[in-house]
Amino acid sequence: MGTGATHTSPAFHDAYHPYLDMVWAYRVAVRGELKDRTFSPASFGWDAWDGRERCPVCREELTAGA
Repeated sequence: MGTGATHTSPAFHDAYHPYLDMVWAYRVAVRGELKDRTFSPASFGWDAWDGRERCPVCREELTAGA
């Protein structure tokens, strides 16, 4: 088993949100190319593709900074 960064580590977290944003942008682009029904973050009740609003690490940082 790998011993890389844990899902709550700064190394993972700093790379995760930009990656997630790009994955969703890719999915939307592919659906557009295939002339499939497009969707947006609002389709899922989200504000953005990057997942920050659903991230426990981001929520913890917001709470600590308040």
